[in-house]
Amino acid sequence: MTTLVTGATGHLGANLVRALLDRGEKVRVLLRKESSNTEVGGLDVERAYGNLKDKQSLIEAVKGCDYVYHLAAFVSIRDGDRKELYDVNVLGTRSLMQACRQEGVKRIVHCSSFGAVGNNPEGASNEKWAVSPYEMTTDYEISKTFAELEVYKEVVLGLDAVIVNPSGIVGPWDFKPSLLGRTIIEFAQGKMRASVKGGFDFVPVQDVVQGHLLAMEKGVSGERYLLTGEQHSLSDTLDWLEELTGQPKPKWVIPTFLMQNIAIIKDWIERQFFPNIYPRFNYHSIRLLNCGKYGSNAKAVKELGLKPTPVKEAYRDSVAWFKEHGFIE
Repeated sequence: MTTLVTGATGHLGANLVRALLDRGEKVRVLLRKESSNTEVGGLDVERAYGNLKDKQSLIEAVKGCDYVYHLAAFVSIRDGDRKELYDVNVLGTRSLMQACRQEGVKRIVHCSSFGAVGNNPEGASNEKWAVSPYEMTTDYEISKTFAELEVYKEVVLGLDAVIVNPSGIVGPWDFKPSLLGRTIIEFAQGKMRASVKGGFDFVPVQDVVQGHLLAMEKGVSGERYLLTGEQHSLSDTLDWLEELTGQPKPKWVIPTFLMQNIAIIKDWIERQFFPNIYPRFNYHSIRLLNCGKYGSNAKAVKELGLKPTPVKEAYRDSVAWFKEHGFIE
């Protein structure tokens, strides 16, 4: 029995692969030949080479696999990446799902995003909330929404697939590191001079791994399950980081309206003169932090048996891992 994991070198993938190996599963990972792939170095995994834009490589990767976890995606908050987001997240998912059906894969868990879930203005969003075409969304959120539709299309044709939607992931084995991981590192290094208001729904990476494994075992084909955690203000998380790292949190809190206006100008300058520089924040990220969106994991708890863990402990694990691996001195 072989299990394929796409996106194995990402934050979630690095944790999931290790969990699967701990369970004694035979794991195959889809890797890019041109990448260092140090995230899976030393692990007893079978390597397949290719990417989501290479259909034939996907067919070869899924051959002989019983199960597939599709985690790979292009993540971007900036404007100007629409083609890559569509080619990788939408068309890539389409090609992979088609390959899985044609090669007789028994079951797939597709990792979507909380960004593909609509915002409930009156409370927690659940699996029934769709992204509204009349609300402002990021190109990334749109791409993940349409990627889900590609999964549903193959389910209609007989593919056994389950969708999960994690929110903001935090925790160890964050090699790249992720956007949130870089924020934690910069805080610990004393480089964060100011903060903004807002908050988000954060979830421990181990809960998301647990949710993927449970979805594979117990999820209903064609259903989706929110793997969300706890909604916390940025001020709360900065208090935790102050406690965990010994660095004082920044005293300056920039008002939201001012930060958004700064971001509008900054975004235009970056698009015009620095298109290859990935932004630490932009107008959309400030908007997301202040839209009040949060999710309910009640369905995953009730139907899958998910057992959520405290988000603060995931921040503690993240800081400890970054220290152990030299990201934080």
